[in-house]
Amino acid sequence: MNYEELPRSALIKLLQDQDEERVQAGKDGIVLNYAGRAAPWQIVRQIKPRMFEFNKRASVGNTEEEVANEIWDGENLSTMVTLYKFRGQVDLVLTDPPYNTGEDFRYNDKWDKDPNDPDMGDLVAKDDGSRHSKWLRFMTPRLWMMREMLKPGGVIAICIDHRELYRLGMLMDEIFHEENRIAILNWQKSAAARPDNKHVSTSTEYVLVYGKDITRVKTMSLERSEQDNRRYANFDNDLNGLWREGNLTAKSYSAKDDYGIQSPFTGEVHYPAGHGAWRHPKKNILNWLCEWGAKFEERDIGDGRSKALMVKSQETGRVDSAVKAAAESILNSGNPWPFVWFGRDGSGRPRVKTYLEKIKRGKVPVTYWSDQDLSSEEIYDDLGAMSWDYKESGRSADGVSELTSIVGPGHGFTTVKPMKLFSKIIELWCKRDGIVLDPFAGSGTTGHAVLNLNQTTNAERRFILIEQGNDEKGDHYAKTLTADRIKKAISGKWKSSARDPLNGGFRFFNLKREKVDANAVNALAREEMMDLLLVSYWDRNDRAKSYLRRLPAGEHKHLFAVNSRNEGFFLVWSSPDEPSQLTRSVFKEIVKEGRTNGLVERYHIYAALAPYTGNDIEFYQIPDKVLEHIGFNARADAFNNDGGMDAN
Repeated sequence: MNYEELPRSALIKLLQDQDEERVQAGKDGIVLNYAGRAAPWQIVRQIKPRMFEFNKRASVGNTEEEVANEIWDGENLSTMVTLYKFRGQVDLVLTDPPYNTGEDFRYNDKWDKDPNDPDMGDLVAKDDGSRHSKWLRFMTPRLWMMREMLKPGGVIAICIDHRELYRLGMLMDEIFHEENRIAILNWQKSAAARPDNKHVSTSTEYVLVYGKDITRVKTMSLERSEQDNRRYANFDNDLNGLWREGNLTAKSYSAKDDYGIQSPFTGEVHYPAGHGAWRHPKKNILNWLCEWGAKFEERDIGDGRSKALMVKSQETGRVDSAVKAAAESILNSGNPWPFVWFGRDGSGRPRVKTYLEKIKRGKVPVTYWSDQDLSSEEIYDDLGAMSWDYKESGRSADGVSELTSIVGPGHGFTTVKPMKLFSKIIELWCKRDGIVLDPFAGSGTTGHAVLNLNQTTNAERRFILIEQGNDEKGDHYAKTLTADRIKKAISGKWKSSARDPLNGGFRFFNLKREKVDANAVNALAREEMMDLLLVSYWDRNDRAKSYLRRLPAGEHKHLFAVNSRNEGFFLVWSSPDEPSQLTRSVFKEIVKEGRTNGLVERYHIYAALAPYTGNDIEFYQIPDKVLEHIGFNARADAFNNDGGMDAN
């Protein structure tokens, strides 16, 4: 950036942004600095929404199925800005961005000239000494925009490998803040040693998981399988059903709950494991112990801890034969044992029962995902660093094989995230009717995983996929690969063999080079105007679910869509050169169309002018209301004026 050429107002703004960064650094510890850095909010603020077109031929499903999901062909930062109705509405951003792998990659380096440049940018060679800075420069504004798209309790899960792990982690700490880090997932991408490093074979990759506000994030449980339940049994015919051993020790320490418990079988006094404390209230544990046929009491045994729970009139290290016989009689009676028990032969430490009935709705993720299923008492609240082996998350080879089976060989992708990995992440951090956004959609694994989970778990999640890449021939992956894979998954017509079809559909959009402004909206033909209204419309009460179902073109003069409440949406617009006015006579035509189609008598009407008004009319003025719905703010957009970067 040439500071000497900047006007005074731009220099003041730059200094204000730098002060804001310094304040942020004081709050969060660090701000990552690199060559060519610009504040991400400064960049995003300058991006304008772009015009787009709805591609009916590339879309899949009937009119109701289409509106649930979207695939966009276009530069992802501009596309996210254009998707204004979804800002603050996304439950999960799940994405696999281009890694700085040492091979050539593209990035957009034109923020200081024109941030609305739609091109992908120049190639960055693998021997470029600034490649890490350029990669960060590419990622920073996109991560900021992904954060903007999330709900307050939303989550981002972003894939990365070892080459940029540390830099991305620092950038994520800065943008999302360290206290909102949920997990670092370490997943096994390969089960066999690979000769890719002369020292240590690279067999793992990572997923960094952050919440927008961790205090509002909900981590769901995973679906349980019969394999998960295999360690549950019912040795004592407990009326509560299958159970397994649970830990009586809590991970947090409390002095009042740090005391000894005497076994009625051996007389030994047991203490909480490690530096923990008993997890249940003392009075409850006392009652459970008494169910073993002996009387227990609180007693100071001189161990420097709280009063122990001891068998009445018995000394440390011994119990008389009557106490032991009573406990063994209950153990061998065939009747349910007390909740606190001492092992199947009575010789162990005190532990509790964990009932399958209470946790069967799902399993909780633990710090290490393997074949083992830890009891609910052993789960850590904070996931921290988590490792998933390939049996839990799939391998990169599985992802490539899945893609080849669906679209056939020759797709050119050598690394593809497996469905199993993405499915687990979606299960954990996207509610059953939530929205998943993938700004680097690639081969479409995210969308496929959403549809597959919807079918197998009877859920209603939705996806938004954005892809801007193209192959050597110049064909855009969004259409030739991303949409093609999702289409084949829905139809069940895989290249390898026929599969069960998946329910669902999607609308396909092409982002255009033209920016959205009043002139662009007013120049639209009727079909183009309807496309814009269908995508940009949102209800102030519920943006995320206020999508419209388009009616077949050409069947009505004004009616073009209906919402979920069976209310009609009408467009008084023939062409840019024709008058667009809601008059009394036009409203009569609208009422007739609504009644003919059995619609609720509330009319949503788009027009340039409205000389006629009524109580049942919701009027949307063209272009003002359309621009508002797409997030366009002329006064806040520096690039709306001829002065470009120098405009105030």
